[in-house]
Amino acid sequence: MPDLHLLPTDNRVSGRLALVTGASGGIGSACARALAAEGCDVVLHYSSSAEKAESLVAELKEAYPSHLFVSVRADLSSRYETRSLVPTILDHPDVAAKHKGISILVANAGIGRRIPDVRDIEEDDWDDVMEVNARSQFVVTKACLPEMRAQRWGRVVLIGSIAGRGGGINGCHYAASKGALCAMGLNLATRLAPEGVTVNTVSPAMIGDTGLIAAPKSQTWSSETDLESLKETDLGLAIATTVPVLRLGLPEEVSNVVSMLVKTGYMTGQDILLAGGLK
Repeated sequence: MPDLHLLPTDNRVSGRLALVTGASGGIGSACARALAAEGCDVVLHYSSSAEKAESLVAELKEAYPSHLFVSVRADLSSRYETRSLVPTILDHPDVAAKHKGISILVANAGIGRRIPDVRDIEEDDWDDVMEVNARSQFVVTKACLPEMRAQRWGRVVLIGSIAGRGGGINGCHYAASKGALCAMGLNLATRLAPEGVTVNTVSPAMIGDTGLIAAPKSQTWSSETDLESLKETDLGLAIATTVPVLRLGLPEEVSNVVSMLVKTGYMTGQDILLAGGLK
């Protein structure tokens, strides 16, 4: 019977292949830029924003001409396209020439239909959000794991939300999808840790520059300001005033945490709340 042995320390990410789902959005594009800066080859997944994805590929190629950057489209509400995403990436001739599999996954793609009152949430709303935010992320993660396990090195970072802990403004259907994603990550982290694969979740809240929250029109308000009324004239400012650090977060601050998790193999099974002091 062979002896068991300790795993070596290996936090090198340069030269590894990373996949960022939802890479055309604010947080996804920030994560793609951060991983490129660390020396990764990066596959940028998108669903409908082809122009944004191709523009980011061009930007990264100019900044890092020796690295590989490709964009791949898949509608993650389609089960066929979701199942095809990773095989399509690995069949790409430029990818196949350099890599056997995906070593780093940032599962960022998601949809958020803001329906706060449960009486207004239809069963189709529930199904649609769960399909993209939970099921598709399971399918993509599962497809990435065989090579991670074979090489005994992998990083999975799931982008959750404060909604998964009962907060947020989108409704219980969205909260359930992000809670499921986090629970999946916690379970996988325990099972995959002995194989050199870490799994962590970053749960942001109130992040600006994503298209989901309007940018504040003003930076100031008075102590007499009716914050409920302010929502009608400056929703971004009204939301920012509820954050203890008194501002919205930046996509780059999310990508900072993602980079840290990718480069820190001793951390797994964590759900990091990035919410400016919100509980």
